Amino acid sequence: MLTNRESVRVLMDGSDAVTARMLLWSSKRVVHECDGSEFLSPEEKKGRPCGCPPLLEDRKLAARDGRGPTPSVAFTFRIAAAPTLGEFHFRTSSWQMAAQISDLMDALECVDGPAVCDLATELVVHTTKTGMSVGYRKPVVRVLGSPDTVGQEPSPTAAPTPAPAPSAPSALRHKSRQAPEPATPSVSEPTCPVSVDAALLRRAARVLGTSDHQETVIAALSEVVAARAQAAELARLREHVERIAAISGQALKGGNSLLT
Repeated sequence: MLTNRESVRVLMDGSDAVTARMLLWSSKRVVHECDGSEFLSPEEKKGRPCGCPPLLEDRKLAARDGRGPTPSVAFTFRIAAAPTLGEFHFRTSSWQMAAQISDLMDALECVDGPAVCDLATELVVHTTKTGMSVGYRKPVVRVLGSPDTVGQEPSPTAAPTPAPAPSAPSALRHKSRQAPEPATPSVSEPTCPVSVDAALLRRAARVLGTSDHQETVIAALSEVVAARAQAAELARLREHVERIAAISGQALKGGNSLLT
């Protein structure tokens, strides 16, 4: 499901509608799965201490260096305006969302029955150590109450406009009643195999002054897509990507060079 709205009103059935875990991937499979304190798999390690740092910032640092897992949070819900469409999934690797999971699950438990929630993607803008302005979207879930106490979702005040590339329309994947759930779901798992060079990403992060892989990729792309009309961006996307790749290669090869 695609929407140009930044917020969608949904129904979530208690805390069971939320799953949260920490995953570390190799090039082909998950090599670490835990809940932040204990292993969730494999079976012989389940329940044992996982060794992850207790502080969130330390976990982020370990994940950035390729030594620790990253969040994998999933929500199962129905669209409040059309619940008969069935269940949908929203997946995210947001560290901000991972830090708020306990509060979210407590709020869902306080509602007797399905909870009406607003699922939103909020714009976050900040400046990196090198002075580059970086913007990205973070998911937010607001628990509003039960269907009997929450009014209808307000209509948009204006016709939707095309969203720029960094904040493209949110994609909500419909869960088919006939199709089985994927065996190893992950927010970062693509629809086709992709090889990621963690060492190259770490070197790029040092050049750009970013703190994690997601921010590194966004920083490299944001200067290209900023202040461009979407139609022009789409037409010139291939040219921009090739240019970024060439500049990144020169910067990483030169060691002391900076991306411009």
